[in-house]
Amino acid sequence: MQSLGRYEIRGELGRGGMGIVYRAYDPTLDREVAIKSVRLDGVDEEARASLEERLSREAKAAARLQHPNIVAVYDFFRVEDRAYIVMEFVKGSMLDAMIAGGDKQNLTMILKVLQQSASALDAAHAQGIVHRDIKPGNILLDEAGNIKITDFGIARMTTAGSTETMSSGMGSTVGTLGYMAPEQIRGEKVDGRADQFSLGIVAYQLFSGEMPFQADTWIALSYKIIHDAPPKVDGVSAGITAALERAIAKRPEDRFANCSEFTAALGGGANARKRPNVWMMAVAALVVLVGCYWIYLQPKPAAVAVVPMKTQEPIAYVPPASVAVAPEKAVEVARPELIEFVAIPPGQFFMGSDTDEVDQRPRHMVKITKGFELGRTEVTEKQWRKVMMRLEDGSNLPQVNVSWNETQAFMGKLNAVGDGNRYRLPTEAEWEYAALAKATDGRPRNATDLAWFYDNSGDKRQEVGKLLPNAFGLYDMLGNVFEWTSDWYEEGYYANSPGANPTGGATGTVKISRGGAFNTRGMGLTAHWRVGDEPANKLETLGFRVVRVKR
Repeated sequence: MQSLGRYEIRGELGRGGMGIVYRAYDPTLDREVAIKSVRLDGVDEEARASLEERLSREAKAAARLQHPNIVAVYDFFRVEDRAYIVMEFVKGSMLDAMIAGGDKQNLTMILKVLQQSASALDAAHAQGIVHRDIKPGNILLDEAGNIKITDFGIARMTTAGSTETMSSGMGSTVGTLGYMAPEQIRGEKVDGRADQFSLGIVAYQLFSGEMPFQADTWIALSYKIIHDAPPKVDGVSAGITAALERAIAKRPEDRFANCSEFTAALGGGANARKRPNVWMMAVAALVVLVGCYWIYLQPKPAAVAVVPMKTQEPIAYVPPASVAVAPEKAVEVARPELIEFVAIPPGQFFMGSDTDEVDQRPRHMVKITKGFELGRTEVTEKQWRKVMMRLEDGSNLPQVNVSWNETQAFMGKLNAVGDGNRYRLPTEAEWEYAALAKATDGRPRNATDLAWFYDNSGDKRQEVGKLLPNAFGLYDMLGNVFEWTSDWYEEGYYANSPGANPTGGATGTVKISRGGAFNTRGMGLTAHWRVGDEPANKLETLGFRVVRVKR
């Protein structure tokens, strides 16, 4: 087992432009921790010293923030050409998952998340620390439903009037563009009101499921944030609308005095929406009175005998009349209802990665314009044997040693039913969109909770549906077995692929499979990973799942 000092590395939680975050164990204090690493090599000695000093300053700044809704910092050290910050490990998920879940009416939970975030940010601002990268990916939800803000790594110290700008390599602007305040985009001095703007964007997402400012290029997006008013959120009260608009006002002086004032205004707006309408109550009372008249005062019709309905016995599946199947052959028709499907809504996402393998580059925006349904799990041995062999046995392990060509035979059986749906493999873009489930990082923070891989599988397949689903409700997308997609591999396709609904190369010799397998090491556990195999190949680590769409 790999170690860093006294810490035992147990997996990878994520990675970004600055480095990798590991899940680790501290045997001295018997607790799990997260360790953020930063490479110090590849630069001259002066730049290395500056980077190390910056990381040390980050650790000291974050360690000062003792708050129940801020991820605690425990340790800082350097090993050879890497520096490390040891932090509290939060078991749970990023706020991305809650947004992707689409529960926009859960006002109690939304307000709790925002109020706890506001409390944490106000505490940091009171100590002269501005986060500067508030977004759902930096807000963690623990198993109790409480939030923890992480990654004060680009915090800016403003104590005693000093100004220290942490540059990420693109001018003096630091942060994630869609959440950045106008003054931050312009590279101006920022204070806690910039974090309030970012929290306002997060709140807008929680209430609407959408970003207020959207564009295809960073220049266009920057212009919209600086100049355009956001669209109003449908279905919320005037009080919530006013609070959102003030928090994401263009000028800092037009925002609330602090983040807690913002969330208090949201709470007031939510309560206003719940207040009963007197006129509506009067109308409802009138409806009740009229109903009572018709029920109790109108003449009663003659009694009609009612025969209790029998509980319907299970009946054998019969294909629709539109399918010409002889009665004696009906048993041969596949039963799609054996597979449980999850509705995947239309949306857009960044496909690929600029930091991993060459065939995953460049990272590019893709739109999925039509919703589809995807199997909640990989196709199991039991489902395979039922559809292909009309047998009732088999396990809930994923079906493997199945070629791409054989998956097409399986789809043919399903399509023969003629139930108004078409069954197929997902495209590569559909698969990655569903695997990300609107997360921004292809490597899950809680990998051992979501995927069977080298660290937790015992080097063998596991029954489907035993771990936690992703935010779309899909199981084992990044582990257990790799999954065939419909796309041909074409070198350089990512650089020229369509911006909407890409389907891969027109022809080729290799079909792409996605995800990870029970023997995948943590580094390969990512939604971006691409593997190619000839359509006739069969592997003990390769299976598939099914897409269903209306014809």
